[in-house]
Amino acid sequence: MLETIRDRLLTHRPRQIPSDPSLRAATALLLFERDGDIFCVLTKRTDTVRHHKGEVSFPGGMFEATDRDLEHTAFREAEEEVGVRSDDVEVIGRLDDSWTYTGFVISPFVGVMPYPYEFSTNPREVAYLIFLPYSLLKGEEFAPQRRSGEWISFHYNGDRIWGATCRTLMTFRDIVENEKV
Repeated sequence: MLETIRDRLLTHRPRQIPSDPSLRAATALLLFERDGDIFCVLTKRTDTVRHHKGEVSFPGGMFEATDRDLEHTAFREAEEEVGVRSDDVEVIGRLDDSWTYTGFVISPFVGVMPYPYEFSTNPREVAYLIFLPYSLLKGEEFAPQRRSGEWISFHYNGDRIWGATCRTLMTFRDIVENEKV
């Protein structure tokens, strides 16, 4: 499955949204293989963070002047939030940029990490980790809600996954399954 994901991302040309650098953010869609399935690492944000309190998201954050580029931002933030060292991640692609409801433009980068892994979450930012099985995203019973043709939300183990996180997961699934993106 990981080879299929690599192959699909290799040919994907991500749509990029021009924006003010102060509104740029990047996320890390971290993948690992376990028990024959691929899992995506998501975080449940604490209620004490500045933006997106209590929401489910990918590890990530704002571009900083010291970052080489947005890819560096994504994996720097992944290390800060969940303790996954960038040296332990093989970056395999980039997905389409996406707006958040708060006006940020997010650039998601996909990386493969080893499993098992000793995660180390930042308790100020991350309440807990969610390991979302990729098989869920392509299952027939999977039916995220849509509004005006756009993916808006679904639930997994009691957590609501919505907005840019939901759109990013749907885009990822569509690329991997070779559906129109």
